[in-house]
Amino acid sequence: HKFNANFLVMLKVILVDDEATVRESLQQLIRLYHPEVELSASCDSVSAAIKAIEKYQPDVVFLDVEIGSENGFDIFEHFPKPTFRVIFVTAYQHYAIQAFRFAALDYLLKPVDPDLLASALQKAVEAVDKEKITLKIDSLLHNMNGVSKDSKKIVLKTSDSIHLVTLNDIVYCEADRSYTTFHMADKSRILVSTTIGDYEELFSDFGFFRLHQSYLLNLDYFKRYEKTEGGKAILKDNTALPVATRKKDQLLQRLASL
Repeated sequence: HKFNANFLVMLKVILVDDEATVRESLQQLIRLYHPEVELSASCDSVSAAIKAIEKYQPDVVFLDVEIGSENGFDIFEHFPKPTFRVIFVTAYQHYAIQAFRFAALDYLLKPVDPDLLASALQKAVEAVDKEKITLKIDSLLHNMNGVSKDSKKIVLKTSDSIHLVTLNDIVYCEADRSYTTFHMADKSRILVSTTIGDYEELFSDFGFFRLHQSYLLNLDYFKRYEKTEGGKAILKDNTALPVATRKKDQLLQRLASL
């Protein structure tokens, strides 16, 4: 479960969870498998966490979403521009997990899996730019407030920047091996190093359809289907995208249900 300790500095970590058993199991996993991690404090409330963060200036905070009757997000009222990376620890399933993924935030489900803990710590070590955590938290809270597709936002990370994009402004996604290009309504393009399959799954409830192995279309931009050249989707701006033969019937069914 160890990750590559290819750095000289100890990673300073704080645990924040109101359940003693969760804190103890995380402490045990860190002691057992991660000698390069310095556990600075273990806190059971928001106020204790705020004091510990101010005192120890951690690199990483493992943060429970619900801390007793308190909300883990309250910490960000005190640290509006945190310099630490946050890994959420949550018992939530389903909609909340989708929200974490939309915001490109790390999370671990309880009970914590040792391999996933190692992976989260590895990512924390490799994060050079502190990942603009404020933008991600804002995105997460925005999406968790039950917003519609029209205003739902996703964080897209390119090699040199981070974009906060409204789902409705994405016209289509185009695959290129392990990369995906987002074609936006304003004609801009955003290239990310994530496969199109991940976005197909993430956007499945929001009116996107995989036309072809290389194309994932926001059906809001679909204009008509043409049978020529094996089948094409014509978009509102007259862009033509190929439709895989096996996808034609599914596409027509989806359009009929809109």
